[in-house]
Amino acid sequence: MAGDHLHDGKTRRTILKSLGGTAGAASLAGCLGGISGGGGDDGPTELRFWTSNVENERKKVIKDLLTSFESNSESKVTMNAVKEDELPTRISSARASGTLPTVAEFGLSPMQKLGSNDLLSTKAADEVINSIGKENFYSGALNLMKAPNGGHYAVPMYGWVEGMWYRQSVWQENGLKKPTTWDALLNAAKTLHKPDSNQYGIVIGTKKTAFARQCFTPFARSNGARVFDKNGKIVFDSKAMVEALDFYGKLAQYTPPGKDTWKTANNTYLNEQSHLIQYSTFIMGDIVEKSTDMVKDTNFAPYVENKRKSSFGQILGLNLFQSASDDALKSGKKLSEYLLKDEQYVKWLHMAPGGMNPVLKDTASSDKYKQNETLKAWDSTVEDVSAAFENIERFGYFDGKAFPELGNITNKLLVAEAISRVTDGEDAKTVATEQAEKMRKAVEE
Repeated sequence: MAGDHLHDGKTRRTILKSLGGTAGAASLAGCLGGISGGGGDDGPTELRFWTSNVENERKKVIKDLLTSFESNSESKVTMNAVKEDELPTRISSARASGTLPTVAEFGLSPMQKLGSNDLLSTKAADEVINSIGKENFYSGALNLMKAPNGGHYAVPMYGWVEGMWYRQSVWQENGLKKPTTWDALLNAAKTLHKPDSNQYGIVIGTKKTAFARQCFTPFARSNGARVFDKNGKIVFDSKAMVEALDFYGKLAQYTPPGKDTWKTANNTYLNEQSHLIQYSTFIMGDIVEKSTDMVKDTNFAPYVENKRKSSFGQILGLNLFQSASDDALKSGKKLSEYLLKDEQYVKWLHMAPGGMNPVLKDTASSDKYKQNETLKAWDSTVEDVSAAFENIERFGYFDGKAFPELGNITNKLLVAEAISRVTDGEDAKTVATEQAEKMRKAVEE
């Protein structure tokens, strides 16, 4: 799904496209068969490792980790860095030539497409998860990797989350409660909204963009609202969704004038025009660059809560391919375990502090992980960030079952359109009814 945040390491964080968008669905869905990673009696087992990290600095770190693994195993690893938009073509080509990867680091969308076509080994993924310790993974991260018939399509590796960033000193001065519940958020937004003084109560996505959908997702899910029910039926016009849209519209009364995007949130917080914004963890580096004092005065609320708790974010996992030989898959499991343990896992996460957050509880609280310039500045907040993985959710998933039809809906920005309409003051029930009908037509196309 288009619209997630992307860390480029140099500029302010932009909007990230989730790997393997809808345009590539047909290519990915047809990728069955092929042999990955040979191996034999006369030499080391050959593994093919694919990564979605294509930046030169990151590729060097990953290559060093793979070389270290080689020196401690009887395996030879070949690395390929694959750009997001090239993934469907590269998968198809590899399938045709019998060179599919043994292990690949992908996001949720390609994982679901490949897994639903039996290309991934849930048995291998579960064995790695159990070896690491299932109880050590944040449950939300594991849930997004679930296969509908049991087990997991992939092993969660890292991710980012969205939440509420706010200034602790302002909260203390105004006697405000932590901005997690609907009531606390609305009260804070009302209290802090002073437009005549160029101060705005809150910044959430209100423009017809993917950012608005991301911001709205935990509000909807915290009220139990979904786009699809368990049978794949559109239920965007449910009472729970109407309530969430109505509340989001009320909250938007206290945003800056005009239609707000991630840029509005980033700029108003850094310029101290808003003391409460919804944003991804990629803002951590921006705040460090801006001011050490601002870092010390910034807190993070990792979820939205009404009837339940919910967070939004992205998880990237290690996908083990079913097509690999027995020897290659065995070594692929060892490689996956290796990358998720000790200093090698920390080295991986430190490629993008704040953007790559651990899905393992013991790593999130470890001194080794926190020994990084950006993360040291944030101190205990880094644990709050990873804790958001406990409640991470996205539209289009229901108990391990994915609904790829969501791509038709998000490509037309139909959820974002609903958000834009209610934040313009339209009636939530009318909007939900009309948008649900548009969604039903979209999934039939």
